[in-house]
Parts: sequence; structure tokens; C-alpha cells
Amino acid sequence: MPADPVTRRWPWAVAGLAAALVVIGIPLAVANAAEHGVAGVYVVDAVIGGLVPVAGALVLTRAPRHRVGLVLLSTAGLAVSFVLAEWAGHVGPTVPASWARWISEITWVPFLAIPTLLPLWFPTGRVPSRRWRPLQALVLTLLGALVVVGVLQSRLEDGTASPLGLGLPVDGATAVLTLATLVSALACLASAVVRYRGAPRADRRSLRRFVVAVALLVVLVFLPGVPIVVGDLLMGIGVVIVAGTVAAAVLDGLPGLDVAVDRTVVAGLAAATCSVLYVVVVAAAGAWVPDAAGFLGVAAVAVAFAPLREVAARGVRRFVHGPAAEPLTALASVTARLDGPLAGAAEAVRAGAALDGVAVLDREGIELARAGTPPAPGAGTAIPMVVAGATVGTLRVTGDRSADPLLTAFARTLGATLHASALVDELQAAREGLVLAAEEERRRLHHDLHDGLGPVLAHAVLGLDGVRVAADPAVAAELDAVKAGLRAAIADLRHLVHGLRPPALDELGLAGALAEHARRAAGPRVVLDLDEVPADLPAAVEVATYRIVCEALANAARHAGASRCDVTIAATGGELAVEVRDDGVGFEAAAGEGVGLGSIRRRAAELGGTTRLTSVEGGGARVAVRIPLREPVAEPAP
Repeated sequence: MPADPVTRRWPWAVAGLAAALVVIGIPLAVANAAEHGVAGVYVVDAVIGGLVPVAGALVLTRAPRHRVGLVLLSTAGLAVSFVLAEWAGHVGPTVPASWARWISEITWVPFLAIPTLLPLWFPTGRVPSRRWRPLQALVLTLLGALVVVGVLQSRLEDGTASPLGLGLPVDGATAVLTLATLVSALACLASAVVRYRGAPRADRRSLRRFVVAVALLVVLVFLPGVPIVVGDLLMGIGVVIVAGTVAAAVLDGLPGLDVAVDRTVVAGLAAATCSVLYVVVVAAAGAWVPDAAGFLGVAAVAVAFAPLREVAARGVRRFVHGPAAEPLTALASVTARLDGPLAGAAEAVRAGAALDGVAVLDREGIELARAGTPPAPGAGTAIPMVVAGATVGTLRVTGDRSADPLLTAFARTLGATLHASALVDELQAAREGLVLAAEEERRRLHHDLHDGLGPVLAHAVLGLDGVRVAADPAVAAELDAVKAGLRAAIADLRHLVHGLRPPALDELGLAGALAEHARRAAGPRVVLDLDEVPADLPAAVEVATYRIVCEALANAARHAGASRCDVTIAATGGELAVEVRDDGVGFEAAAGEGVGLGSIRRRAAELGGTTRLTSVEGGGARVAVRIPLREPVAEPAP
């Protein structure tokens, strides 16, 4: 449910107020630095308090009451602490300044939620499991205790008396509680490790990005040879980068945010590395050429920055995104699996794009393949697979990845494959239709010629015999010539009819025709199992089955040296299963296929069927053919 206007505005009001306070405090900080030195300038408070609440406002605008957003927004307390501390330092030791310092030493406490509650709640806003709830309660208790101690302490950080003047003995508790809070931060970081092990792929990617940002923060904090003010500035920038990383993860799918964070992290890592390089070069060159040490350090940084940045970018991409970091490699992996089952290509898409789940749908929305745990209908991102302006299917993935160019490339590749597969299916269907129609037409012609024209010609011969009895010898000779011509035509017609379709199929049916062929054929003994042969097979299937069995028996007789052949035909699952098995020498892989076996494959393929030729363990060969059974083509009206 979208957030109402008030819910959307109040986080921005807090972030805007924090930024305004920082802007007000900057002139005071500059004045304090000029008068008292940089020791009284709280640069890190200004950077964090002015910028991190913006990340919190972004999160809370999209996900109201998200705990991670609340943690980020709570750093606005540092902006309050910054402006009050700088104002107190500027006006000097007065009662209002004492109150300002007292408030500033309380409002910074929420910042400690960054190293504690943030890794405990990131990225879902909840602890990884119930067993982490005691740690959550401990951290909240420590933060609350720090606020209470800050209120009740008798002396402020600068040694002056607290304006409340309660005089309670809690002054030493602040350091103890702060130390305990930082120690608990280690346990909170451990919770992130536990969460990573059981997290979905998208959350793992977010956690890896978080680790990179934290590593950058550590590097920035411990850079050698950096002035105090610069060190505070770098620490603040590191925390801001961590906050941006967190916001990018929670706001997964916000265009450009994750890319901007990744580039910032890469630039920070490259800059930090160059800083270390500069210090090392200057220190080493100072012992030999002190006058040129600075120049050599700058030169080393100028030469190394671009390569270091490239190395950092490649490392961050591979660590955060895994295989998706190399789009060409991922695309090649998907392409390489297109020859196999579609599920393999779907798995390559899931791995290549670092997704939790993928589903490949056809144009009617029917699922063709899946990998991982695909999103429920209506959830996730649906990427159309378009070929030549027509949508051939949909690639549905988890998360909001509508602007991901890699997934668009995957969708185009899979779409082209689906389109080509559909064309192949259409071509095969057309081929089967032609074969079925042609065979039905052959059967019709066979019937018409055998039962129509054949008897007419035979009757004409008989009629000529009757006329010849009463004819004179000259006419009788001419009638004999006509009769001979008619008999030759009848013989040609009989030959034509036999070529159109084996006559035994019409006279005896498929089972009877095969039994007759087995009885007459020379060679091994043939055992037939034809009890489950359907009686209403399409003509094309009937002829193909008859030819396949006859060819297999002939092949066994010529090449296998078999003594027995078993023939089984049955209709199962919408297919006609034909199997011919002999006890001969079996197939030799090196020998290749002869004309007979090639003919078997071709006849099955014409009807969309499959052929398997295997050698039987212990001796013998097995020819297994499966032909799909479709509705026979209607016989045209006479």
C-alpha cells in the first residue's frame, strides 16, 4: 500500500532540518577552528548528520516504518550535536553553552545504532531469527542506558559541571556503556554472517555489497599519515557510503541507485589505495631524494590510479554480483545451454543474473521451464521476449529488474530460441500433415482402383470372351488383341495398386499383415506380440509401422545372424510403441547406419516419431520406435 502524504513527508522534514542545522553549524566550526584550532571541530558529526538522514528518508518514503530507515534517520541527532557543540564552543563558558553541550552529549547516542542495530536488521528490518532477539534487546538497553547516563552525569566531556547539577555518581558509566555497545557490535556483525548463509540470492548480493562498503570504511578510518580533520572527513564519507549501500539494498530496483553506490565504493577504494601508495612512495623517496619526494608520490598516484580503479571495479563487481559481473561470460553460458533442455538455459539465466528464481513462459503464459524459486504470478519482473516485433514469451524473474540490460539480452536470446523451436514444430506438424494426407489419399486411390476400375476392366475382358464366340475369325483375332491389351492394363493396374499401399494391410489389417509377412519371410523365427494394436490407426501410421517392422526383420536376417526376433506393438500414452528385438550380434557403433536403419529413422521422423537403436546386454539388438497418434485425416467425399 502506498504511503500517505504525511508518512512520506515527515522523514524528509527531519532530513532537511538536519541538513539545515549542519549548514548553520559550518560557519561556527570555521570560526572555532580559526580561534581555538581544529580540536573543537566535529567534522565527522557534520558529514554524517547532514547526509545519512537523507538515505533514511529515501528508505522510509518507499518503506514506511522500516527499521533500517529509522536507524539511518536517527543520525540526524549528530546534526543537532554538531551545531550545539560548535555554538557552545563559539560563545564560550556560559550557562546556555553548558546546556547546549549537555544536549549535544545526548543527541549523538543514536549514532551507535549504525554499528549495532544496522547490521542486525539489515536488509529486512528484522533480526535473522528469534535467537537474536536477546542481542537486540541488549543493544536497545545499552543505547537507552547511554541516554539516561548522559542526562544524569554530573560533568560534561570538557570537564565542566552538568547544568542539571544532580551530582549522581554515573560519570564513569558512559565509557563502560560505550565500550559494551561497541563490543555488542561485533555480535551484530556475526548475525549478518548467519543471515548470509540462509539468505535468498538477492539478499546475499546486498550483504556482499554491505561488506565491501564496511571494508572501505575501515580502510578510510585507518589511512596512515592523514591529518585529524581529514581523517574525520574520510570517516564521515565512509559512513555515508555505508548508508547509501544500505539504502540501495532496501530500495532494490530504484533506478541508478545501486550503480551509483557501486561506483562510489570503487572510487573510494581506488582513492584510499592511492593514498597509501602516496604515503609509501613519499616515505621511501624521502630517504634518497627528499626534494623530489612529493613529486614522485604524485607521479606514482597519477600513473596507478586508472589501473587501480579498474582492478577495484572488477573486484567489486565479481564479489558483489558473482557471474553477473561478466555479462559476456553469463550470456555465453546461457547460449551454450540452448541445445539442451530449456531448464538448463533457465538455470544459466538464474546464475548469470544472480537471481533467486526464473520462469520461462510461452506467449499463452504457460510455464515451459523454471530454475530456483520463481516469483508468484503477478510478482517479480516480467520481461517480454520479442522477436521481429512479436512477443513469443515472457521471462519472469524475482525482484524488480525491469531496467537490467543483461536480463533484456537473456530475454532476446531465449526468445529467438523459442521462436526457432516454434518454427521447427510448425514445420514438423506440416510435414506430418502432408505425410498423413498423402497416405490417406493413397488408401483412397487404392480402394478406388482395386474395387472400382479393376473389376470394370475384368468384366470387360469377360464381355469380350462372350462376343468372340459369335464373331467370325477376322473379328475374333481383333478381339483377342483387345483382350490382351486389357489384360496387360489389368496387370499394370494391379502393380500400381500394390505400389500405392501393401494389399495385405487392407485385406488382413496391420496385425494380420505382419503375421503373414513373418510366416513367409526367410530368416530367424519371429514371435509377434500384437494384441494391443489399435484397429483404427491412420493410414500413414499403419504403413510406416508395417515398413519399419519389415525393414527391421530384414536387417536382422541380413546382418545380425539372429535366430529369433520378437516384435511388440502397443498403443500407450498417445503413442504407438514399436519394438523389434533380436538375439544376434548387436549394433556396432563404429559401423554406422546402413540404408535400412536410415529408412527406419526417416519413416518415424516423417510422423514426428523417434527411433532408438541399442545393443542388448548379453547379445542382440533392439529397435524401438515411438510414433505419436493423431487424429486421422478425413477421407475426402467421393
